Amino acid sequence: MEPKQRAAATVYASSEHCPMCAAAHAWVGLGRIVVASSAGQLQGWLAELGAAAWPVRPLPITEVAPGVLVDGPVDDLAEEVRDLQRRYFGG
Repeated sequence: MEPKQRAAATVYASSEHCPMCAAAHAWVGLGRIVVASSAGQLQGWLAELGAAAWPVRPLPITEVAPGVLVDGPVDDLAEEVRDLQRRYFGG
């Protein structure tokens, strides 16, 4: 994609980027991201389910890449992501 195309692109994700992906998103100049659930929500759900913690701190995208426009989390979709985590981790 050309730089203008990347800047105009919207990325949709079930969860907020990890810090490494958030940095890559900003470095390549991608536009807005829409997330169903936040990194904080996912961290809380994993703790509730007794799952292993992430090997990196789950920072909000805007903390890693302050220029990236983030929309979300989306309440109804976040609950669906939570249910998927429960099913995966057996909670």
